[in-house]
Amino acid sequence: MVRALAGAGFAPVIVVVRPDDDRAWLDAVASECPVRIAACGDAERGMSRSIRTGVLAAADGGPAPDAVLIALADMPFLSPGKLTEWRTAWERNPELDFVAGRSGGTVQPPVLWPRRRFGDLLRLEGDAGAGALIRSGALRGSFIEMTGLECLDLDTPEQLEEARGIWRFVMRVHGAQSSPASFIDEANSMSPKLTCS
Repeated sequence: MVRALAGAGFAPVIVVVRPDDDRAWLDAVASECPVRIAACGDAERGMSRSIRTGVLAAADGGPAPDAVLIALADMPFLSPGKLTEWRTAWERNPELDFVAGRSGGTVQPPVLWPRRRFGDLLRLEGDAGAGALIRSGALRGSFIEMTGLECLDLDTPEQLEEARGIWRFVMRVHGAQSSPASFIDEANSMSPKLTCS
């Protein structure tokens, strides 16, 4: 996901981690794209703290960016091309309060938040994420429809193995020379049984 975000022009990519997380996976990525690491010292207090850490890190050392895109690192089938849809939707209508993913009527990450709404994110508590603000109905936003694997969030070993199987299959079909971005759309069309929840 970090490479996809960088490939879509989101920079810097701020990766929020727990202070004791293994960061070895970031070593290879950091040499390829602009990555900043932000340690969330109170992550045990819920998702809201990770969001707060990321938003504050985005504004650290300079003016706050026009917007932030909150994404999950374990959504491997989102391509750079798909991720640009969030920015494009917001650039077309910068008065929007958010641009969020959606599948089957359910709000999904990533979610783009403009600077004027950062305060909403900073006031979140516990495990309330950006979706809680969207579901409140008080904000005006736009949705990017996500299908197939695009919204798959790999939270279990079984989901990881299924994703690896799909990845291997698509690599065989397209050849090992293909870049991930060139076959992610094909992988999405090959796995209609995977749905977001």
